[in-house]
Amino acid sequence: MTTLPIIRPTLPAVKEVEQLLAPSWKVGAVTLSETMKAFEAQVCHRTCVNHAVALSSCTAGLMLIPRALSLPAGSEVIVPSFTFAATAQALVWNGLVPVFCDCLPGTCTMDPEDVARNVTPATSAICGVTVYGLPPDIEGLLEVGRRNGLPVYFDSAQGLGATYKGRPLGSFGVCEVFSLSPTKVVTAIEGGLITTNDEQLAMKFRAMRDYGKDPSGGEEMVHMGLSARMSELHAAVGVLSLRRAEDLVKARLDLIEIYRERLGRLPGCSVQHQPADRTSSGNYFVLFISERAKLSRDEVHLRLKDAGIQTKRYFYPPVHEQKIFQNYPKRVSLAMREAPRISREALALPLYSHMTPDEQDRVCSELEKVLV
Repeated sequence: MTTLPIIRPTLPAVKEVEQLLAPSWKVGAVTLSETMKAFEAQVCHRTCVNHAVALSSCTAGLMLIPRALSLPAGSEVIVPSFTFAATAQALVWNGLVPVFCDCLPGTCTMDPEDVARNVTPATSAICGVTVYGLPPDIEGLLEVGRRNGLPVYFDSAQGLGATYKGRPLGSFGVCEVFSLSPTKVVTAIEGGLITTNDEQLAMKFRAMRDYGKDPSGGEEMVHMGLSARMSELHAAVGVLSLRRAEDLVKARLDLIEIYRERLGRLPGCSVQHQPADRTSSGNYFVLFISERAKLSRDEVHLRLKDAGIQTKRYFYPPVHEQKIFQNYPKRVSLAMREAPRISREALALPLYSHMTPDEQDRVCSELEKVLV
């Protein structure tokens, strides 16, 4: 029995990558060179933003943002607990204190009202997060930031290709950071992006991704940085993937619609709510299996594994409950209710842009078998 993976990156042809990479490869300019610059320009065009900074990973971007914003050590940054751990790990790496707030039922995205309740004099920033490819209530989060004089930035790791109120993600808040890992709709195999309309901030990020070098000569370090450069190889894959972004997203959304129609009405099950003012990148499809279902989420997870179908309890556990964060300063919203519940119910199913109808039918049939 062939195992059906939860993700499978949709990659360009190797020959296409070779052709695009050849000029840089020939002269040995294999990082911070022309292919990467072309990729950054293409990202700016796609996201309607002035500056894009390519990186070795999204996590590197998440680590650089607090430093670039000069957030004071020991200050608090409000983040959702229903997210991938890297959102909060980057804060701890910077000596900051994550304040975990709750998510909204339905969308599973950050609750702006709970964010507002958790602002204190120690708060230095707010970090909103795209969940499964669906943007949060961006206007609500930005309004909380405006009222309190706080910068708002966005972990849009799963959001490249999504829109909010008719605008592509990329230009919201002081900056946004995207992932290009193999699990993402648009991939560079590995990599990340920071987008911003702030020229000075973009210049700082460009220096910080290369150890913090002085851009005029590179001999002296002027910022605290990392080795977070994007190679020409990864940039070439990114260019070719981004060219197909609309088709890749559409293919995912079409598959998600089939999943929603076929599985969303199973007894005790539900799917992520899609508000009319935003669109998803289709990064993940997650089925929520409640206590009212015939089997628990974990039982379904094991049944599908036995049937050769890979699934993921995602995000599980919520970040504030994960072991590593018990060892560092943190604060948890007193209103935390939804994130733990959703985390107990969420099961991500196989989804990739080139998934076949037969593969999807196999997943649906097996779920119908165990849940009806």
